[in-house]
Amino acid sequence: MNCELMTTKELIMLPGPVNVDHNVLLAMGTAMFNHRGPKFFRLYAEVKEKLRKLLNTKGEVYFITGSGTAGNEFAAANLVSPHEKVVVCSNGFFAERLCDTYKLIGAQVVEVRSEWGKGINLSELKEKVEGASLVALVFNETSTGVLNQVRNVAEIAHKAGALCVVDNVSGIGNAYEMDPWGIDVTVIATQKGIAAPPGMAFVAFSEKAREKALKTPKRSLYFNLEWYEKSAKENSTPATPAISIVYALNKALDLIFDEGIEKFVKRHYLNAEALRRGVEALGLKLFAEKELASNTVTAIALDGKAKDVVKTMDEKFGVVVAPGMGAYRDNMIRIGHMGRVDEKDIISTLSALELSLKINGLLKRPLGSGVNAALEFYAQNS
Repeated sequence: MNCELMTTKELIMLPGPVNVDHNVLLAMGTAMFNHRGPKFFRLYAEVKEKLRKLLNTKGEVYFITGSGTAGNEFAAANLVSPHEKVVVCSNGFFAERLCDTYKLIGAQVVEVRSEWGKGINLSELKEKVEGASLVALVFNETSTGVLNQVRNVAEIAHKAGALCVVDNVSGIGNAYEMDPWGIDVTVIATQKGIAAPPGMAFVAFSEKAREKALKTPKRSLYFNLEWYEKSAKENSTPATPAISIVYALNKALDLIFDEGIEKFVKRHYLNAEALRRGVEALGLKLFAEKELASNTVTAIALDGKAKDVVKTMDEKFGVVVAPGMGAYRDNMIRIGHMGRVDEKDIISTLSALELSLKINGLLKRPLGSGVNAALEFYAQNS
């Protein structure tokens, strides 16, 4: 195998997809085999138990060939009937997509809106939740780097007799405890914190959510939970699975557990904090509220010049980051620091950011200020 195909001179620091370990890519190259035979059944069962451990849940996990958006639509299609009241906590691009998802299936959507970069308005949620069958939110808002108050939302939802449904697509790398926190449905995907190639989503249901889903009239064939439920009992999927992605995921999960979940989360925190300190030392403003800062995504406010800096970082220094989304497309830089990211990657990213700011006439502090702040933080926490 040509190893050059499994390496890149670019440093991918996107909020997904992310850098993938070469051992994970090698696993993806496993030869095809019968997806309706014992070999796949064993692989399915092994991966399902690892996903349960990752999320800390005893619930059923359904395998969806598709993106995280497909996983969210699977949850919505199986949990909500037309005209059923659904509360969506909206404070970013992907929360707005959740609103659209529930509206399209005919739900009566009530939004609890917060300004982008801010957390969920819990007081407003308490006022609006009565009569809702579920409350949906994004745990880690990829568009802003905000880590939403999921435990508080779950508590409020349950007191009102509603389910709590969480999009956790970009949140792996932050502490997350599905069952202990009272979360009923969790949606994740392969291409972000787990650090596997894109292509599959996984939806974990509590028993309470599963019971509701089985009673909800179905309006989709591909996203019909009853179809997946029957196959899950046989450690299989109702339609052809992305076998190569499942193999890669299995290896990626092994890497997480070899490191240990606590160490995995701590590494993400240290890298995120080092980056944030470097950014602030450059005189730049972090977009998210500090107390709700994510371990996996950092958004930096950069009015009117974000696209220029993103382009320079890529073309001059081979560091790939993302611009903002929606109205913030040219007013924000988003840096992903999830998966296999280490100290060297953070320092390289800050170096490229500083030099790109200087090239574009935007550097406010002496060159090296950001890198030095990050190095000092690492030295204090080594």
